[in-house]
Amino acid sequence: MKEFDDIIERRNTDSFKWDMIIKLYGEDVLPMWVADMDFKSPQRVIDALKNRVEHGVFGYTFRSDEYYNAIVEWYRKTYGLEIQREWIVNGPGVVPMIAFLINIFTLPGDKVIIQPPVYPPFFRVVMNNGRQLVENRLILKDGKWVMDYESLEKSIDSRTKLIVISNPHNPVGRVWTFEELEKLYDIAKKYDLIIVSDEIHADIVYEPNEFTSFLKVGTENIIVLNSPGKTFNIAGLTNSYGIIPDKALRQAYKNYIESLELLTGNVLSIEALKAAYKCDEWVTSLKNYLKGNRDFAYKFIKEHMPLINPTLPEGTYLMWLDCSKLELENPQKFFLENARVYLNNGAEFGDSQSVRLNFACPKVLLEEGLTRMKNAYNKLLTV
Repeated sequence: MKEFDDIIERRNTDSFKWDMIIKLYGEDVLPMWVADMDFKSPQRVIDALKNRVEHGVFGYTFRSDEYYNAIVEWYRKTYGLEIQREWIVNGPGVVPMIAFLINIFTLPGDKVIIQPPVYPPFFRVVMNNGRQLVENRLILKDGKWVMDYESLEKSIDSRTKLIVISNPHNPVGRVWTFEELEKLYDIAKKYDLIIVSDEIHADIVYEPNEFTSFLKVGTENIIVLNSPGKTFNIAGLTNSYGIIPDKALRQAYKNYIESLELLTGNVLSIEALKAAYKCDEWVTSLKNYLKGNRDFAYKFIKEHMPLINPTLPEGTYLMWLDCSKLELENPQKFFLENARVYLNNGAEFGDSQSVRLNFACPKVLLEEGLTRMKNAYNKLLTV
């Protein structure tokens, strides 16, 4: 796992995570926010991209059987799922695909349900497309985030058409169980709702937890979205795909894509996916390293910043920190100004008293960030 200890210089690469924040707030800020990793992609992926670039011709490209077979095989060996090649559809990113689905399966003014605290684009993609946003908030029960099924059912009316979920959940890190998803599915079937399951973090799940794709629960009115972007640190290649077993839903999506003329793929993202889905051993090493970082961060915060309540994530490389006991107007701003650590603002996820920490970095950087936060925390308590 030594490769994950290497510090990769990401400044001056137009990195959204690093360069944008440095430009706004200065060179001394340590970015621990947006969900990409400070690790190199697997060597197999790098080599595949090098080989394709060295060919020198980058004309229009289609997705071959090798591409689709790579996805089918990944689902078989990683998730224990047998999916059909014809179920797979493509898109330019998970969030754009959610936007497409909202426009295909709902009308302006229809209602779309999300489950805050949740990934900020879920809010925007609903409202920016003229739909009504319905918040079915998760609840913290005995230290564990769970779905509020009673509130969910009460929120559904004749204009409710779609539920968008995050599985594993960003930012609280829940890996939903079969029983939890089945209960949600039963409600959706009762009211004839389509479920869109964003499963982009599916590969990053820590034992003893096991990932359950919504496809294991059912296939009717289920749309699963995924991408190798998070797992293999290739989000900048903007490749995603959906799995739609329901023939009518799948054809509706394909018709919409054709209307937008989104018919060809990005030559490099195609090569990256085919290579990435052969990197099983690398993913195992990555998860072991991330689990070490997760456990270290959780213990550090519990010991040195006891007024902050971290959620131990079952999956993802993100940690949700409840800072409400600090009684700060803006916890993110506090840590930026006093620790020079940039975290995600919980307000964007639906909780202004929390922040999100990305621990997918070399441990030395994680230690540096947490130590800065601890020092700022201690100064706050001595004022």
